[in-house]
Amino acid sequence: MGTTLEQVGLVFIMLYVCLRKRRFPKLREAGGLLLALGGMLVIATQGDFGGLAIPVEGLAWGLLSAVALSFYTLMPVRVLKKWGAMLVTGLAMLFGGSAASAVFQPWTVPVQLSGGALAALVAIVLVGTLGAYMLYLQGVADAGPVKASLLCCVEPVSATLLALFWLHTPVSAWDMLGCAMIVVMIFLVTEREPKAAPGDAAGAPAADFDDPPLFAGRASVLGYYSSRPAAREDFDRVAALLDVGHETFAELGIDEGRSKKYPSARRLMHSIKNGTTHVIEDGNGRVIAVFAVSFSPDKNYDNELDGAWLTDTKASPQPYAELHWVSVDRHARRRGVGMFILDKADQIARAGGRSSVRADVYPQNLPMQKLLEKHGYERCGAMVIRDVFGREKHRVAYERVLRSQF
Repeated sequence: MGTTLEQVGLVFIMLYVCLRKRRFPKLREAGGLLLALGGMLVIATQGDFGGLAIPVEGLAWGLLSAVALSFYTLMPVRVLKKWGAMLVTGLAMLFGGSAASAVFQPWTVPVQLSGGALAALVAIVLVGTLGAYMLYLQGVADAGPVKASLLCCVEPVSATLLALFWLHTPVSAWDMLGCAMIVVMIFLVTEREPKAAPGDAAGAPAADFDDPPLFAGRASVLGYYSSRPAAREDFDRVAALLDVGHETFAELGIDEGRSKKYPSARRLMHSIKNGTTHVIEDGNGRVIAVFAVSFSPDKNYDNELDGAWLTDTKASPQPYAELHWVSVDRHARRRGVGMFILDKADQIARAGGRSSVRADVYPQNLPMQKLLEKHGYERCGAMVIRDVFGREKHRVAYERVLRSQF
């Protein structure tokens, strides 16, 4: 009964995921949840649902364990991606065991263990506890919190099989029915959908994009997105993403005042050839964003600034890199892609020996300004740039000084 109550945590996990991502449960997720809970209920009650009567105290502890299941499934996603399941599990058990020992003081309990009992205890610790939790958390990192928690419900199936073949314990028809429901759930939630070809993200509905991990922090820490220099075959997709950026400018009330697109096709291809332009791919290999990091001096940064840059513009060698052409596909926004781009720009600039990154944005482009400031860019002032026709455009100047990496 306690195990059944604990698995109510599956409901909490799914509700949290859906609320945080503002979506309804996917059909497979909802079906898998019903099958998992139904299978465990059938096994626990053996069809006698009247046996669910439970004291209030027991119900409270069971629901608390469900909340705990939700927390240890959702919260460690970031550290799992960075440090791995073994280190995270080991440290978690060290801290948890130390805290529990201080409260319960197990050394005060007189216990006599034979050699066999000691060996069984060691096996329980290494296999049944450390190994089990390490593999579970690795599953959370690989499959996501919803699928991992659903697949964890296979435990009653394995226990039933071990009882049947190892302990020769009779298995009832209710056990078989419950196991069958859980096995169907496994096939339901683990069936993979076809992987989209790179570049197929254009026009894809928002629901087709996977949810980024929860409690995730920076996407660059997670590795959920990836970046690479754009190749010639990416030209059409990159041009389409830049067009999305122009459309967004128009929606923000920004008059770019150009009869021709910027950058031109020629300039864009040149940027791709020299490795300045980069694309962002999601976990399915779809190109969802573009940005450029330049190391060439920008003559506009020699213009008078209503404020001051954080680094010396006239210093030699040039201390800064420049971030340009940031554009994210509409359906991939608000999923950490922008912050990932800024992280990658930092890495590229640092690898090129630069100590800062500069950017200039339209005054009306408040979303980009907020993103830059959130990442640690400082507002340096207002500036005016002139295009090849002498037309003036107002910009807000930003710069971020990069921290040393040890």
